[in-house]
Amino acid sequence: MKTFFAIILTLGLLAASGAAQPTVALIVNAASSSQAPLPNSSIAQGSYFTIYGTGIGPATSACGANLVSCIWNPYPLPTAIMGASVSVTVGGTTVAAYPQFVSSGQINAVLPSNTPTGSGTLTVTYNGTPSNAFNITVAPSSFGTFAWDEEGTGPGIFTNAISYQLLTPFSSAKPGDYVTIWGTGLGPAPNLATEATAAPTQTNLCATAASCPVTVWVGGLQATVTYAGRSGFTAEDQIDFQVPTGALGCYVQVAVETTAGTNSVVGNFTSLPVDPSGATCSDLDGINYADIASLVQTNGHANVGDMILLSNYLNLSIPILGAAQWDNDTVSGEVGTFTAGTLEAFQGFTLAPSVNNCTVSPFLQFPPAPDPALANLPFLNAGTSLSIQGPSGSPVSVPMNKNGNGYYGLVGGVTIAQLETVLTTGACPTTSTDNCLPFFLTPAYGITAGTYTVTGTGGSAVGALSAPITVTPAAASFQWTNQSSVTATAIPRDQSLTITWTGGDPNGFVDITAIASTLQSGTAPLATTPGVLVECMAPSQAGKFTIPPYVLQALPSTVNSTALVPPGELLVGPASGAVKATTLPTGLDALYIVYHFIQGQNVSWQ
Repeated sequence: MKTFFAIILTLGLLAASGAAQPTVALIVNAASSSQAPLPNSSIAQGSYFTIYGTGIGPATSACGANLVSCIWNPYPLPTAIMGASVSVTVGGTTVAAYPQFVSSGQINAVLPSNTPTGSGTLTVTYNGTPSNAFNITVAPSSFGTFAWDEEGTGPGIFTNAISYQLLTPFSSAKPGDYVTIWGTGLGPAPNLATEATAAPTQTNLCATAASCPVTVWVGGLQATVTYAGRSGFTAEDQIDFQVPTGALGCYVQVAVETTAGTNSVVGNFTSLPVDPSGATCSDLDGINYADIASLVQTNGHANVGDMILLSNYLNLSIPILGAAQWDNDTVSGEVGTFTAGTLEAFQGFTLAPSVNNCTVSPFLQFPPAPDPALANLPFLNAGTSLSIQGPSGSPVSVPMNKNGNGYYGLVGGVTIAQLETVLTTGACPTTSTDNCLPFFLTPAYGITAGTYTVTGTGGSAVGALSAPITVTPAAASFQWTNQSSVTATAIPRDQSLTITWTGGDPNGFVDITAIASTLQSGTAPLATTPGVLVECMAPSQAGKFTIPPYVLQALPSTVNSTALVPPGELLVGPASGAVKATTLPTGLDALYIVYHFIQGQNVSWQ
């Protein structure tokens, strides 16, 4: 079983071939990716890391069957493969990394454990030609959890610590079980002298609780860690912990915090399926994988439709321009054939973590980042467009995406790109098809109660469909009660943040969304501008929810930004559980609809 994890790093994206001069563009922990870098981007001594670039190695066509010529065959660990080598210089000391896989656009490698810590540079040399010197930060530890989607997000690679069985929505953990996290970045090899020549010994960094430098957070609860150290393979770490009582859901968020001296680093957030019985999991948000489990087990897939109604309303304070309001109302529909593999990597049908959880999702340019698991989803044709009808007004069309993959439409307000026109001209852009009017809100920007129904006339694969959902008067009466006090000054990221509210559907939930990007100036962030979206889900009846510091620390600071599109926001509002359509159209095995209506303002993250 362990061999599966030893080779997981070879299963990532293979870049296109090319003959350009070597250029390094990005360096990340190997449990991350070019699309979703870890919030803390340092590379740990003795860990796997990934280099993205152009012309940094051979074309994959030169690698042979199963890429055998471009993958290492330890031991000893090589310092070059197919003419590609990697050197790292920190504080005047240069070390040669151990490449594990090389290609023209991507190199996976191990950073030697004797690399000095601190700021330095990395250079790739291919066929004798060096690349640009790229900045790198080396840390004693910086852990990343491997994920099913190979992007560092969504469901993580977790196994039962006793049986090594992979944990999925159809075979989950239960509270009290011992679970293994698989990843990289706990720190130097336990035996430095033989790091390049032999497999590492399993040495427990957590032999005693007092000496353990690893904290595992499971749905906001601290887990008991019984082992943290090498798995028995070079640079590959395992952490064994006990699932805390109180952690339940198909998407319970797990984060690993490592401490070296006075420095603590929180890695990527991935999810773990936890069910009281340890069988097929169900969630408080209305998703029960038993709905489709027998189909997936029998046929290997199920045909599912998933409709998401999302409203974002912000009161903005813009440098120079002053106050402005922004409303963005969208409807999206994923209608496709969900295979077992897709469901194992999927981030969920409700666009949110399990209840009483917070997720952390890195993005580029604008949030949210797309779910990588849907990249290869076989979509089903349910017609040329869908339509949404609210409690008043006329139906609004939700067109099929241009690539034919699902449905998405702006049904009220403006996009972020159109917001720039509003901010700079004060007028509704001519590209707006609804005169910038809200759809889910009243003109006074209060939530409109009533029934919203997404319909479709049917297409080549799916018959006519109807998915209704009701926003109750209680949900529409939701009020974020401590908004003024929370947002009055810069919000510290090293302290807990408590949100309070009144109202809300007693059978529903509250969505708390925090956003921060590294945008420092201007209007539209570049496609390479990174940011982080934090989303927490709480029961509406609770009346309050506290976001812990280890979650908030993932947000970049925005205190020095003067950007016209504010890089920091905090929004709160009612969200529904998933409502399952009682009448299924032909061609679908399940059909869900859910809403998230969040309102807030731009804030400064300290």
